[in-house]
Amino acid sequence: MLNIQELSNKIKNNPLIIHINPIGLLRMGGDNADRFLNLNLMLNKVRDYGGNIAIPVYSYTYTKNEVYDILNTPADLDEVSEFLRMNNKSKRTADANFSYLLFGDKFSNKHFKVSNYSSFGEGSLIEEVFNKDGYLGAIGGVLEYLTEIHFLERKLNINYRFDKDFYGTSIDANRCKVNNKITYFCRDLNLNYVNSFVQLKKDIKENDLIETWTIPIYNLKIEVIKIRILFNFIKKKLAVDPKYLCRYEEE
Repeated sequence: MLNIQELSNKIKNNPLIIHINPIGLLRMGGDNADRFLNLNLMLNKVRDYGGNIAIPVYSYTYTKNEVYDILNTPADLDEVSEFLRMNNKSKRTADANFSYLLFGDKFSNKHFKVSNYSSFGEGSLIEEVFNKDGYLGAIGGVLEYLTEIHFLERKLNINYRFDKDFYGTSIDANRCKVNNKITYFCRDLNLNYVNSFVQLKKDIKENDLIETWTIPIYNLKIEVIKIRILFNFIKKKLAVDPKYLCRYEEE
């Protein structure tokens, strides 16, 4: 069990990316309004105590051929993600496809600047978390939805995804329009497969690689794994089965 200071200490130098299934927030309040408010309060308290947490607020804007407004483009995920975005607009990163809210002062400021950017490559937020021996985590048991695994796949040179450039226009926090390129590590649509991390989730649980952090004051549990531990585990699995993270569909 952790209080807010203890949680913040754990992720002061080892940042945490959290994916949220709203079902994991049920005990945080009597209704969604209370739950979302309490989650937002907790995240900002962690920041105030020196912790560093990133929350996905993906919009996939350039894949839709739309303009990305860092302050106003809605998150294209779920209600809680959009609530957090609306209440923390200045914390949103400039990635027009895979943006995050950054609760913490130790993340690089470069992630807020519109530039040519590889969402799953060098210079990305995920690379920063990897280099700092950070964590990937989930509220509500959604470890199989860790999008950041694509960064690990790219680092391991898998052959069923490739870098694809998306060009578009972003409006930054200063209301300046900037043309740029976002590189997305896409799956090859010519291959008859889909990514599946269900077996991976089962395997890392069976190998006791998951830590469960309980924050009693908020009635919240977070499942986490060190990103480098996950990388090494996947590396070993891919050496035996290159399709370990894939599920091939019948034609």
